[in-house]
Amino acid sequence: MSLTRIRNTVLAGLVVAAAAVATTETAAAKPVPRRAAKNHTVKMITQGTKQLFDPVDLTIMQGDTVTWLAVSGSHNVGFWADSIPSGAEAILRKAMPDTIAPLLGERKPTKGDTYVIVFKDAPKGLYKYYCKPHLKKMMVGTITIK
Repeated sequence: MSLTRIRNTVLAGLVVAAAAVATTETAAAKPVPRRAAKNHTVKMITQGTKQLFDPVDLTIMQGDTVTWLAVSGSHNVGFWADSIPSGAEAILRKAMPDTIAPLLGERKPTKGDTYVIVFKDAPKGLYKYYCKPHLKKMMVGTITIK
C-alpha cells in the first residue's frame, strides 16, 4: 500500500471518529424532555363498617393530578396543615375546589362523584390526608410527591 493511500485511510478514519464524537456530544447536550403529567385515581370506599382510600399510599410527581372517586359511601378529602410540606398550604388552598373549610373538600355522597386536585407547583414531600366523616374509623391516606 502506498504512503498516500495509508495517509488517506488514516484521515478518513479520523473524520469518522470526529463525527461520532460530535454526534455523541450533541445528543448529550440535548435537554431531556419533561415527563407528561399523569392522572391518578384514589377510590373512596365503604365496605360494611370499614371506610378506606384505595390506594392508601400514592406516589406522584409534581404536576400530576389526583382524582378521588366515590365508589360507595359519602366521603371527602382534607389535609392537615401540619402534615404537609412547608409552603404547600397556600398552593393546596388554591388547587382545592369546593372547600367547606380550609384544606377540606366538600362531601361526595353519590357513586361516581369525584374530587380533583392538580398538584402543580406543590412542594415535594409527604402529604397526609383524611376523610372527615370517617376520621374516627381511620380513613386516612398519604400522597408522596417526588
